[in-house]
Amino acid sequence: MSTASSADAPSGRARPSNFELPSSSLLGRLTLRSMNLGHRRLHRWGLDAGSIGPDSRVLDVGCGGGAAVRRILRLTRAEVGAVDHSPTAVDRTRRLNTADVARGRLRVMEGSAEALPFRSACFDVVTAFETVYFWPDLETGLREAVRVLRSRGRLVVADEFADRRSAGAWAERLAMRVPDARVLTAACRAAGFARTTAERHPRRGWLRVVAER
Repeated sequence: MSTASSADAPSGRARPSNFELPSSSLLGRLTLRSMNLGHRRLHRWGLDAGSIGPDSRVLDVGCGGGAAVRRILRLTRAEVGAVDHSPTAVDRTRRLNTADVARGRLRVMEGSAEALPFRSACFDVVTAFETVYFWPDLETGLREAVRVLRSRGRLVVADEFADRRSAGAWAERLAMRVPDARVLTAACRAAGFARTTAERHPRRGWLRVVAER
């Protein structure tokens, strides 16, 4: 899910789609539900590289429908954060994880990847699944991930589309920026990450990048 702001869209860009900015319409709500169902395997594969322990504090950027957050909450006892620029996505994530919100284990905030509404050095892991396509400024978003991570913390990016060619018509239809492994790892280094690795899913061709602070 995206955390880009529609106000930040380049002039001439079409109105954000329900994939980029899910609305409160029936279609927007159905889009979030389909994301939760369709991205389950991608979430699992991404989280496999997160090294999330029982005391890890985790932030999910672009939380969408909240399914990845629910899986994260099962992996750690610590507090979890989530952020999305869509009010509908924020509401959906809270509803899906009501008990953890009520207990104070989960904070779901409306905001953008380029200005995360969390203090510096407070997370051990930051996840970004199916979201960097829509960030207006990739490097600024990555610098924000560096800021909120503790020393030796890690960012995990997992994308269904590993490059623009694999995205096909979706890239144009949804105005997606699809950074490949080379672009994404270079941007991570430029943002201040000390070490980055990239790999493709052996069967599905997905892209996973892990960057350590």
